[in-house]
Amino acid sequence: MRQFAITTIFLFSFLLVFSQNIKTNTTPALLIGQGDQLPRIKKELAAGNSDLVAALKIIVEKADAALEQPIVNVVTKGALPPSGDAHDYFSYSPYWWPDAENPDGPYIWRDGVTNPDRRTSDVSRLEAMGRAVSSLVPAWYFTGDERYAERAVQQIRIWYLDPETRMNPNFRFGQKRRGHDYNSSGGILESNRMDWVVDCAILLEDYSGWTEKDQKNLRSWFGELATWMVESPEGIEEAMQPNNHGAWYNYHLILYSLYGEKPEIARNHLDLMPARIFGQVFIDGRQPQELIRTNALSYSIYGARALVGVARLGRHLDVELFAYRSTEGRSIRLAIDYITPFILGEEEWPGEQVKPVSTSRANELYWNAALGFQEREFANIPNKLPGDALPSPIIQLLDPLPKGW
Repeated sequence: MRQFAITTIFLFSFLLVFSQNIKTNTTPALLIGQGDQLPRIKKELAAGNSDLVAALKIIVEKADAALEQPIVNVVTKGALPPSGDAHDYFSYSPYWWPDAENPDGPYIWRDGVTNPDRRTSDVSRLEAMGRAVSSLVPAWYFTGDERYAERAVQQIRIWYLDPETRMNPNFRFGQKRRGHDYNSSGGILESNRMDWVVDCAILLEDYSGWTEKDQKNLRSWFGELATWMVESPEGIEEAMQPNNHGAWYNYHLILYSLYGEKPEIARNHLDLMPARIFGQVFIDGRQPQELIRTNALSYSIYGARALVGVARLGRHLDVELFAYRSTEGRSIRLAIDYITPFILGEEEWPGEQVKPVSTSRANELYWNAALGFQEREFANIPNKLPGDALPSPIIQLLDPLPKGW
């Protein structure tokens, strides 16, 4: 009964705020989400849409927690990166472990098994920053409580802008392997913790505490990161990867170059995407490079999610990739159609899968596919899977399906 009362009070208080603020905000030009749909979401929240109210409740709870947690930065760390510069991001590769036969020697690869030492590196701080910002900003945007916006601004400035604490715009030392001098190009993958920071920063452009200087400097930071990604040895190597690594590289590069006001970089890499799809997707829809993994179905979902994400970003520059189909029929749709029977359990997966498939990741794939292809059938697939059919709260609020779906 007490929980019901708290939920009722929560709902009533937000309905009051919504009724006061629905008309006060401009329409933000989001890159991942859909800024033009946010007025509708505010109206549906005010009308008491149960799924959206539940999503916002989770966001606000996380934002409240973020208000009580310390602001993180990249310079507070243990071991320094090889550069000796604490401003350089530094993390350990997840699947590399001590060699039992040579304990003092270089680490060796154990695919799919994460070394807990990884959590001692900057990846934990980057995740904390991304979680905080992606809860604080939506909490402010939908409730009007400026405490959330102010805290988000403080966190963004500390991580990206303050000369004393800012992260250098590169992932040169991401996913280092102990005992190896080689810089792993895979460290660029860890930039995914910043994806929603971009859209949150765009939302903050409607907040008086986020200045034009803040906006200019943050866009410049991401523009510098995009330039590093196309010019550095690590970025060049990652761009050449024929699997999900290469596809996610394209996604992050296009997202950051769009926000960083370097559209020429985004367009150049969008022009290369038909070749990427052709190389990543086999003629029957398999993604061969993912099938060699110990969690091959999970990585096939991961690779397909990257292709769908790139295709959606492409529409910001009027590049249409959802319709691409090679002479043999290779396409984004084919990759999704191939894995769907296995995700639904209708057929037995022929590859290795040592861990249960994440339903939430599958939900994100079909949610994005529904929006990308504009086909409701994709949105219905998660209803056939165990557990919650909805993706994360921020996706529900900032990147919603069409009304009635």
